[in-house]
Amino acid sequence: MQLLSELLEARARDSGERVFCSFRGVETTYAQAHGRVQELAGALVQAGVQPGDRIGLMLPQSVEHLELCLAIAWVGAVFVPFSIHLKSAGLELQLSSAKPRLMIASRDYADAIRVACGSVTPAPMVVWFEDGVDGAGELHLDGVLRASRPVASSVIRRPEDAITIMYTSGTTGAPKGAVGSELSWWVGAKTTGIISDARRDDVFHFWEPLYHGSAWIVMALALQKGLKLHMVERFSASRLWDQVAESGATKLHYLGGLVNILLAQPRGDGERNNKVSIAWGAACPTDGWRQFEERFGLQVREGYGLTEGGMFTHLNLDGVIGSMGKPIEEYQSWIADEQGQRAGPGEVGELVLKPRLPAMAMTEYWGEPEKTKVVLRDGCVYTGDLAMVDDKGYYYFKGRKKDALRRRGENISAWEVERVINAAPGVEESAVIGVDSELGEQEVMAIVKMREGGSGDALSLLRFSAERLAYYQVPRYWQFVADFPRGPTQRIVKREIRPNVAQAWDAEKAGVKPARAT
Repeated sequence: MQLLSELLEARARDSGERVFCSFRGVETTYAQAHGRVQELAGALVQAGVQPGDRIGLMLPQSVEHLELCLAIAWVGAVFVPFSIHLKSAGLELQLSSAKPRLMIASRDYADAIRVACGSVTPAPMVVWFEDGVDGAGELHLDGVLRASRPVASSVIRRPEDAITIMYTSGTTGAPKGAVGSELSWWVGAKTTGIISDARRDDVFHFWEPLYHGSAWIVMALALQKGLKLHMVERFSASRLWDQVAESGATKLHYLGGLVNILLAQPRGDGERNNKVSIAWGAACPTDGWRQFEERFGLQVREGYGLTEGGMFTHLNLDGVIGSMGKPIEEYQSWIADEQGQRAGPGEVGELVLKPRLPAMAMTEYWGEPEKTKVVLRDGCVYTGDLAMVDDKGYYYFKGRKKDALRRRGENISAWEVERVINAAPGVEESAVIGVDSELGEQEVMAIVKMREGGSGDALSLLRFSAERLAYYQVPRYWQFVADFPRGPTQRIVKREIRPNVAQAWDAEKAGVKPARAT
């Protein structure tokens, strides 16, 4: 394997005039990126950064953002991305955890950053990306650059050395910082290259937010292959195919929610008049898989991965619909039942991963030894995801252990119910949650977004669901929304959903009761 800085040096030598990244009409070559990284590394050293220091970045999309990450690796420090959507409370949590020496940020977020920095000890030095008036303990990047010299040689690192702390979304509690190594990025980029069939002459439509782990693995893949990234400011369903056609993009990354969003868009000439041959990603809805391929004239390549385990630990290269594939060569995996024993084919249990080298997976949750022990045990990663493997070795995702409800003594997988509702006519996407019940435990509530032009008919959806689900899985409450709160990859963020039980359609009050089997 090669370290990130070694990859950059290699591409500057053998692909220096090739385009590394295009953004807003400006193309940056590998040679230009290499020189800029050396200059930015000098600024980091001038600001006092030492190998092993943690450096926060809170910046919008830009080529300079990519170069700053590479400069952090160049000087042997650890990169900590911060979502640009965080407010002072969320920033304070992550700053208190990561304790970065330096925070490089846009002045657009100055108010929240200053409030958060005033509440943490020690407070990081803040280096503003733009020029302007600096407060106490603050600098601006151009000023630091003018006082520094480029760093010609990168710091020598080991494959197991930390390269990033990537904070999880916090769907099951406070965000936790997953520590990833140089090796984990190398393997993640390698497997992303396999699932996407990445070639040197490819152009990747690069929409992933730069505070999300998948973006950085795609960048590392570009360095491995010498391919081109075409960066856009944000994902746009309405403009996607025009952007793809304009850039000559050949590969497209999806996550489950994007598939339904794109299928719900009005048809247009651009969706077939482009060079995209492969859409690669995870959580492609089973019912939309073939429709997605046929409508957009591409091949779906499905996989599975998680922050704690790696970008992709399973790949479906055979097109088995609904499957996340088989383990990659760097991992073993199996299904564990409730007693921790290996389950047989067809049985649902927790997916367990065993990397062949420990540093391929997360090495720890930063500063959280007890939480680390829950996930990392006996050299394995206990994913918290439910899955099943068939007798041919193909794995199937079955939901999150903690995204489960308990209704009148029965355990219910929210994912399983959502899968059925999403297949109903006119439905674009749904989220199933538990709400308080007067009988104790929970009642099931479905929150549904209909496709454009569709009207929500709760009774029809209940009957559709009742034909396909156990009686106790069928939601009692139904609520319709124009859209969902979403994370950076367009996944629904359930913790931000505000259910309105009083205004929802209530099956029990309507006198509708799904029949039990006799």
